[in-house]
Amino acid sequence: MSALLAPIEATWFDGRTAAAHPVRVEIAGPTLVLRSTDGAALRTAPLESLRFSEPTLRAPRFVYFDDGSTLEVPGAGPLNQALADVGPRPSLVARMQASALAATGTLALLLGGFVFAYTFGVPALARWVAFALPPSVEERIGEQFEKSLTLRMLKASELPDARQQEVEAMLRKAAARGAPGVAYALKSRAMQEGEGINAFSLPGGTIILLDGLVEAAADDTQVLAVLGHELGHVANKHGLRNVLQALGIGAMASAIWGDFAGAAANVPVVFGALHYSRQFELEADSFAVDFLRANGYTAQPMIDFFELIAERRGEAEGLADIFSTHPPTKDRIERLRRLEQEP
Repeated sequence: MSALLAPIEATWFDGRTAAAHPVRVEIAGPTLVLRSTDGAALRTAPLESLRFSEPTLRAPRFVYFDDGSTLEVPGAGPLNQALADVGPRPSLVARMQASALAATGTLALLLGGFVFAYTFGVPALARWVAFALPPSVEERIGEQFEKSLTLRMLKASELPDARQQEVEAMLRKAAARGAPGVAYALKSRAMQEGEGINAFSLPGGTIILLDGLVEAAADDTQVLAVLGHELGHVANKHGLRNVLQALGIGAMASAIWGDFAGAAANVPVVFGALHYSRQFELEADSFAVDFLRANGYTAQPMIDFFELIAERRGEAEGLADIFSTHPPTKDRIERLRRLEQEP
């Protein structure tokens, strides 16, 4: 190919000083020629000996010489066009960047990969890690959770010792029949503020039973139903898996937004935790039904307890359920009734 009809304006840095030298670039066949503004030839170099930055439509392009000097070509469109005919073939990435179809397809694949990882990959990996970790690691995590909860929310149980021992004995006998092999530790606690009609499990197998639940339940079978539900969380390592999934989603959000500290990056973490928690609650409900059946009960005590809680709280469907870590109580009751009818 002959020299370009119109030389390309550029800036040359000799690599020894910070001075910027205005030059003109010509491409004659497989050779790049640098000329000063008065037309004097400064140097000639084969194209194959040069390194080029990735081509863009509007951003400057850089050419690197073997001696450490650098050529900066602003508005590199003319240089790109010249090199397309005689220079090295652009990389696959550069060719894809220049193709709207390729760029759109790559973006779609990337988003699809994130969706797949978010929906299937992270939960599967978290489950594998949770069951692969030594029990001592899970226990230490649970201990830290318990310390934090005790500091901020909990205090010693106010139930009589005899009542606490009665509940512990009831669960111990029922667990031997309905959850053999599930290692747990039951601890009675009270809320620092409020009645706390609740129970929850921590990584490592600790189950916290709040005084408010024992006092609100109509009978001990309802208490046992709730404890069976918590044993379901322990058996499936839901607490540890929830922690691991939150970490995994956080890493994905950080990769997308860069700064995980920003509010935008936290959005998928919040909704991801809600989604997984609801799945875990339904799994624990199913475990509780089997647990009750193993002890000669139906699912009715659990249904009665949910109805009692819904009535006491005056629960209304809507925004509160959307941001709840539990599925709507109405849906859980209907599901339990369906499970009750199954053989």
